[in-house]
Amino acid sequence: MKEKTLKSKNVFSGKLLHLYVDEVELENGHKAIREVIRHCEASAILAIDEEGRVLMEKQFRYPYGDDIYEIPAGKADPKEDPMETAKRELSEETGYQASQWVHLGDMYPSCAYTDEVIHIYLAQGLTPGERRLDEGESLDYRFIKMTDLKTMVKDGLIKDGKTLAALAFYQAKFQ
Repeated sequence: MKEKTLKSKNVFSGKLLHLYVDEVELENGHKAIREVIRHCEASAILAIDEEGRVLMEKQFRYPYGDDIYEIPAGKADPKEDPMETAKRELSEETGYQASQWVHLGDMYPSCAYTDEVIHIYLAQGLTPGERRLDEGESLDYRFIKMTDLKTMVKDGLIKDGKTLAALAFYQAKFQ
């Protein structure tokens, strides 16, 4: 079920993403067009404190015009190890450091049109520190009990894919 790229044209390059329109040949010989957003890798962190509470962020997300509940996350710098990205993003966004790290899994946020990969980590043994938000970044964070978080998922208040994936990975591996 492989597709062979015949032509690839970069139609937009921005700070965050690059849009390509590719012509591909399907296994049956037919041709098709694929619109692909090329995006850097990212890491997301399910940070859980000693009381079993999850560190959650609430951040306005422009594309949805709404505040979104999500776990800390961010894009990788070029050639940065995903674990280092996770450590850096947790510290920058919340000030917290973690002494224990476990890779929970990787997710493809939208496999139909982007090559983005998000590496998801569990962080424990948390200690507070000073956060250093990126310019233009504004978010609040707080710890939420796992039972309350499950209710928020059930009630449709958690819609962020990486957060839902992290909770599913955690449940599958540890509960």
